Amino acid sequence: MIINTLKNYWFTEKEAKVYLACLELWNWIVSSIARHAGEHRITTYSILKDLKARWISNEITKNKVKYFSVISPEQLLLIEEKKVEKLKLVMPELLAISNAFWNKPKVYFYEWFERVRDLFKEIVDYWDYLDEAFLSIVWTQDMDERFDDFFKNEFVEYRKTQKNPTKAIITKDKSNYWEYHIDMHNTLLIEDPIFEMWNEIVIYWNKVAILSYKKEEIYWLIIESNILNKWLKSMFNLIWKAYKK
Repeated sequence: MIINTLKNYWFTEKEAKVYLACLELWNWIVSSIARHAGEHRITTYSILKDLKARWISNEITKNKVKYFSVISPEQLLLIEEKKVEKLKLVMPELLAISNAFWNKPKVYFYEWFERVRDLFKEIVDYWDYLDEAFLSIVWTQDMDERFDDFFKNEFVEYRKTQKNPTKAIITKDKSNYWEYHIDMHNTLLIEDPIFEMWNEIVIYWNKVAILSYKKEEIYWLIIESNILNKWLKSMFNLIWKAYKK
């Protein structure tokens, strides 16, 4: 537990072991510290030198023998607090840089089943922050059997935990979407042969996600763009309005 905590903030696992060994021995030679830490002597010496460069370990020489110690946990915490204070001083500049970056479109691409499956749950979690429906244009025929199993046995029940609806445009003759139909979906069925889909497009938040479920092409492409999101949302609403009449 202590090793993991130290790894999260200051050290690698080997460094954490050496630091703890020094705390217990207080001021001792490298070979004893290495034995106590369960590390090789040369590795331990290298780690102590690195910690010294970071002002965490101290070195003194007595009778031509080098002894090492480390700063106390309280001092270690103080170093971290000083880092945080320095970060706060430059935070306005960092936010200015961040804001400039976030105004630019971003693209994320995933192409292995396990990650795409997890993204479905992540996208559903956005419902907690929205007061509007997700928009989906979908075709799900001939999907990879792993997705088929995931939709039937996991996703539908998980989706029911969210309050907001989904507006979905689908093609009945080319989709097994009805097998996953959820009461919260508001569905528009288009059977026009000119309307063809081979994947799914989801319009939500400030993003557009393009998904493919077919075994030979499993991927999830996410484009984060306010302009693209608004444009496709307007196209979706235009199709919805026209066909609902």
